[in-house]
Amino acid sequence: MKLHQTGDSILVEGEQFSIEFARTAGGINSFLYRDTPLLLKGPSPHFWRAPTDNDLGNGMPRRLAVWRNAGKELKVRLMQSELNDGQAVVTVHLEHETVGFSTSTIYTVSGDGRVSVDHRFHPGESELPELPRFGMMMTLPGEFSQLEWYGRGPHESYWDRKTSAAIGLYDGSVWAQTFPYVRPQETGNKTDVRWMSLTNGAVGLKIAGAPTFDGSVHHYPYEDLDHVSHSQRHGASLALLDPKDVVTWLVDYRQMGVGGDNSWGARTHPEYTLPALGYDFSFIMQPLVIENR
Repeated sequence: MKLHQTGDSILVEGEQFSIEFARTAGGINSFLYRDTPLLLKGPSPHFWRAPTDNDLGNGMPRRLAVWRNAGKELKVRLMQSELNDGQAVVTVHLEHETVGFSTSTIYTVSGDGRVSVDHRFHPGESELPELPRFGMMMTLPGEFSQLEWYGRGPHESYWDRKTSAAIGLYDGSVWAQTFPYVRPQETGNKTDVRWMSLTNGAVGLKIAGAPTFDGSVHHYPYEDLDHVSHSQRHGASLALLDPKDVVTWLVDYRQMGVGGDNSWGARTHPEYTLPALGYDFSFIMQPLVIENR
């Protein structure tokens, strides 16, 4: 395995893969496996969810607004890399100057292209509201349209709404994971996921939890769902979310529960919220060859 460092990037190369980390953004901006792009961007820190009907009723978009763009506003404070026992280790520290929190992520790349990701949230000294979610978001080419997972399913599940979703092995298209709510909103989350994979028929990317994670996939930028959720309070339709040539993949430690006592003021029960405390979680990204499965 080779490690190349320039002023703009850190490049890790193996026999059948290459991963480029961008110093300006502090994350992966290219992951090639067998000459096929697996990742276009990410994973990068992500804290927001497209407001649900219950969120709108209890004022979540206003109360937790500080988190809406927080992941995009982080600045790189430190980025370093080294080869250690045949593995490339890339460490990234990001900081939000105005909100007053930081994140640290350690990427450990093995010779077969596996990437272990250890991600931490550091709240700092500021008094912050609870997090809608704590996780990472990545973007894949739209051709990775087939999903398989081992976790709760087959329908969506959330921290406080999952008893009807049995743990098992499930599969389906990425587009089918978006539930056609009357008003588009947060959708498609899967809880207690052991692993999840996206494939294009030839190769793919698998994420394994340590031990579990929450995951969701969307055949459009997640920002599209958030925009529709904010601008169309009533009467919107799924047609406003045409499939795009990208797949957004959210891998979360957890997101806050969806509540449901009522939709006109009741908040998520405290035990299903994420106070702004220190959190950390890990997962492994592994390239797949479909014909060898």
